[in-house]
Amino acid sequence: MRLRTSLIAALFNGTLLHAQQPAWRAPVGPVQRNGLHAIRLTPEVVGRSQPSLADVRIVAPDSLPVPFVARTAPAQLSEMRALPFTMLRNERIGHRTVVEFEVPPGTLVDGFTLGIRNAEVGKKARITGSDDRRHWFMVKDEHLSLSGAGHPRTLRWLDLPLSDHRYYRIELNDSLTAPVQVLSVGHTVQARSEGRCGTIASARWDRIEEKGRTVVRITGDHPLVIDRIHLNVADTTPWRRAYQLHTARQEERRERRRTVLHRWTEDLGGGSIASYERSLISAPGTAVDTLFLAIANGDDRPLRITGVEVLQRERVLLANLRTGVPYTLTTGDPAASPPHFDLSHFQDSLPAPQDTLVPGALTAIPPIVAARPFDVSRTWVWVAIVVVGGLAAWGAFRALGNNGGSDPA
Repeated sequence: MRLRTSLIAALFNGTLLHAQQPAWRAPVGPVQRNGLHAIRLTPEVVGRSQPSLADVRIVAPDSLPVPFVARTAPAQLSEMRALPFTMLRNERIGHRTVVEFEVPPGTLVDGFTLGIRNAEVGKKARITGSDDRRHWFMVKDEHLSLSGAGHPRTLRWLDLPLSDHRYYRIELNDSLTAPVQVLSVGHTVQARSEGRCGTIASARWDRIEEKGRTVVRITGDHPLVIDRIHLNVADTTPWRRAYQLHTARQEERRERRRTVLHRWTEDLGGGSIASYERSLISAPGTAVDTLFLAIANGDDRPLRITGVEVLQRERVLLANLRTGVPYTLTTGDPAASPPHFDLSHFQDSLPAPQDTLVPGALTAIPPIVAARPFDVSRTWVWVAIVVVGGLAAWGAFRALGNNGGSDPA
């Protein structure tokens, strides 16, 4: 009987496995004020999470998830900016509104924006140009239809033939309609800038000189998600070099009832850097243990690289938090699905965060052991069943034998 019980217990214990759960947690806080907060994720949190941050959670003491919206800084920002010209004159003379303005020397003008107080009217306009404000020459003569888009103050773009005058004059004919109020004259430019990034302070680098190339190796104490690499190069002579990014990967696979470790090199793209531009390299933004940057030198001497700055785009969580509540951030579940909160439908109308919090250091979460579904396909399971059945049959046979050999009353 004891042997049967031991075998059944061994069968049950053999079916235990580790349940899927977050592998890491970090404290968040303290929260000083009630309201919306921005939680800026550290490079370690990003490196140990899914690329989409689908496994990141904010948990309250009652183990309930806290709704949040995740935002990642864009790789590049592009916006239209209005830059004003210097207005020299803005007055009404008789039945005309005369506006004169100056542009920076050497500027080629193909149009400008006219800022007016909102009106809907058509006027005859004459635009002339000058280099000394005494002699004026025709640039364009047209009929303007001035109308706003529902705003009290609006901009009206005027196209011009490409001109290089220093001064320009706009004359609006007010003989048929009342004048409009001109507020400003300027032009628009498209400004591009890099998305907000932070330095990965824990990243380390070294270099290996090989024949015809320099290999920069970047490592860290945890998986790294690298979005940009900035090289500090001390060379003063002109140079231009091609580069290639790659990393080493490995994975255990089951092959014919044994575990095989596979290793391979993953290509992460390439490009070129030069002395006449910033030595800024765009990285793929995927988690790596080690990133290799191979710079092709050809027959030239290696570059004098004095520093390597490893950058990561900013990733934040926006959540409503309460004072006095100890929150916990969890991550590290590769099988987790992204959460769905009502807050995501209102992310464009969220107010500015009251404060920015940074999670503490990550600590490992002890794994939870759960029962594995009983798998009858295993050979040893059938062997155990046969052994248990044999013992049961032997016990029944002995019991029948004892009953058969006893004297009837």
